[in-house]
Amino acid sequence: MAPPTPGHVRGAVASAGTAFVALVGGWTWAAMRQPDGFDPVRESISALATSETPHRWIMTVGLVVTGLAHIGSALLLPRLRRGGRWLLGAAGLATVAVALLPLPSRSDGSVAHTVVAALSFVLLALWPWFGAHRGATPLLRPPVARTATIVLTALVASLAVGSRAGMPFGAHERVVAGVLALWPLAAAVTAWWALGHRVGGRRTRAALAVGVLTLACAAGGVAATRLAPATAHTTHYSADVQLSMDPRNSTRLVARTLFGDIDVGFTGLAPGIEATPQVKASIADLLSRPGITVSSLQPGPLELNAAIVAAARDVGLRFGLGALGVAALWLLVAALVRRRRPRRWTVAGAALAWALACAATGVGIWQTYQPERQYEFTSTGVLGTVQRNQSLLSDVEARTAQVSPYLRNLIALSSALQDKYSPTELGQPAALRVLLVSDLHAGNQYALMRTVITEEDIDLVVDTGDLVNFGTVAEGDATGMFAGIASLPVPYLFTRGNHDANSATDTAILGRMAAIPNVVLLQPDADGYTVAEAGGIRIGGFNDPRWFGDDGKRSKDKQQPAKRAFVAAFADEEPLDLLVSHEPWAVQDVPRADVAVNGHMHTPDLEGNRIQAGTFTGGGPLTHFVGQEDGEELVGQPSAFDVLTFGETCRLTSVTRYRYRNVIEGRPAYDDVSLLNGARIDTVIDPERTCARPERGASPLDVLTLGEVRAQDPTPGSPGAD
Repeated sequence: MAPPTPGHVRGAVASAGTAFVALVGGWTWAAMRQPDGFDPVRESISALATSETPHRWIMTVGLVVTGLAHIGSALLLPRLRRGGRWLLGAAGLATVAVALLPLPSRSDGSVAHTVVAALSFVLLALWPWFGAHRGATPLLRPPVARTATIVLTALVASLAVGSRAGMPFGAHERVVAGVLALWPLAAAVTAWWALGHRVGGRRTRAALAVGVLTLACAAGGVAATRLAPATAHTTHYSADVQLSMDPRNSTRLVARTLFGDIDVGFTGLAPGIEATPQVKASIADLLSRPGITVSSLQPGPLELNAAIVAAARDVGLRFGLGALGVAALWLLVAALVRRRRPRRWTVAGAALAWALACAATGVGIWQTYQPERQYEFTSTGVLGTVQRNQSLLSDVEARTAQVSPYLRNLIALSSALQDKYSPTELGQPAALRVLLVSDLHAGNQYALMRTVITEEDIDLVVDTGDLVNFGTVAEGDATGMFAGIASLPVPYLFTRGNHDANSATDTAILGRMAAIPNVVLLQPDADGYTVAEAGGIRIGGFNDPRWFGDDGKRSKDKQQPAKRAFVAAFADEEPLDLLVSHEPWAVQDVPRADVAVNGHMHTPDLEGNRIQAGTFTGGGPLTHFVGQEDGEELVGQPSAFDVLTFGETCRLTSVTRYRYRNVIEGRPAYDDVSLLNGARIDTVIDPERTCARPERGASPLDVLTLGEVRAQDPTPGSPGAD
């Protein structure tokens, strides 16, 4: 092979550099433009380019440019065997395909996207092996190139292993993708160097090498803290602690929670620190005791200091090991290139770079994060709201009781208007009146619910889930949720939501609900389902398989096993008049169900025969408030409920939807009331069926007839099996 011209190697450096900058710069800029709630530590690079992501064009363009630049590197890298050129070029095409086949949303998967993304990663790991030969430039000689392929392939494989082990996928994927994009650049730069291009004298080059390696060690150390965050513990709290790779977070300590962020600014020079606080299950038991104050939940100074010291030690250890790994990799590459042990000055330079990275980072953190250097403290979301408006949360139940007269008048007015203006076909006698609620989230507003039941002449309540926030019985007891349900004069049909458990096998909430006399669990356990019949209307449903604390991704996919199991169990049963589950993807297109209801989204919706309930409590006291900018007045998200009426033909005749605001604030405001014709939702007609209003007995459950359907695994070809 003839020696390449200098233009080729310069072009290779330019194209490989473009690929690295476009990829890393693309995901950095795109993440900066996302609204609050995007988590680059846990969410994938592809989440920035989904069809529904704001400013998706940034990451899409970044991926396209990266792919085209890889193709340029494949054409321009000198002394590269044809197999390596083809694989690197194919990796570029696969990267472009990743951009052209985006995910539908941040929570949904796509087989085509996953295949091309995995293909691009695998090809970027394999091309050095197939491009290596003895006459190549240093990093493309067989010993180095094959070792690189083994390391890169192991990194790609670690993505699958790390995901199953619970590692933060977003940070892990970014580290692997960055290394894969960096290797063509390293190969191009060493080729440029090997062809006689030099920078300064020998000492200048040595200093430059130590400087570059120091930065690489620092980056490796920060990456190690993100792949394996340290954990700080106090009696009732824990927090995952890691260093930030975002330059904008320099000298800032950011604590991210489900209900807002705490951002503390310091003066100095140090990488940012990110902490993710979590509440331990033990705090729920404490909250259930009388007389608990905020001060009794706070960790003491000695306890907090011990947690900080332990976290700092663990973060420092992870940083040092990550930086050491980069230095060791540098020495390994040097040994493979020279085909002998590294020289003493090379080892000394690597050791110096490692020491400088650790010392500079450690001293910077120690000097920066001192109390006297703190100059700014801000809190966002619900945390800020609670700080500014603590009195609003003092007695939610009392406030909802005060609002009951307002709601009673609103119902009376809407009923009068419906009687006057509703179509005549909706006036047939009712066989069943159902109050549909969802997403109470520990908001004890059962005083309001009792008012609705009385004023709307309700026969039973259907709750589609998310009764509490953290999936613990102690939270429900502390907020009076279970006592509130027991106080209702009608049956309470319930399916579990994703906030009503704290693991895939947790059934504590279900067990506590089963002990309430008027509660019916539509899926009491994994072995079967309960069918409730009232006035001839058949009601069934199944629990959300998700739980509080899962990764929050691929929600639609996670519903499918539970959905298939339900469909298989009911394949030979009578059709249901009303199907109940928590998430919309669970009840979509379920056969043999005339009407389906769900919650989860906190907003009312209607799609075909699927009725989506809003949140009865505006999201509960913790997620009710919507923060305003520029000091504007505090507002809450709307509360909502639906009243479903079934007629004597056993079909849904009407849905009345109520929306109102500011209940917790004690100043309710009317949004709207709408009346929907049930015949447009329930299109199934069976002239042989008739239904009649159930007679109420001494016990609320006397209005129901309960049956049982055993669960079974769906088999291929059965209804609902994929």
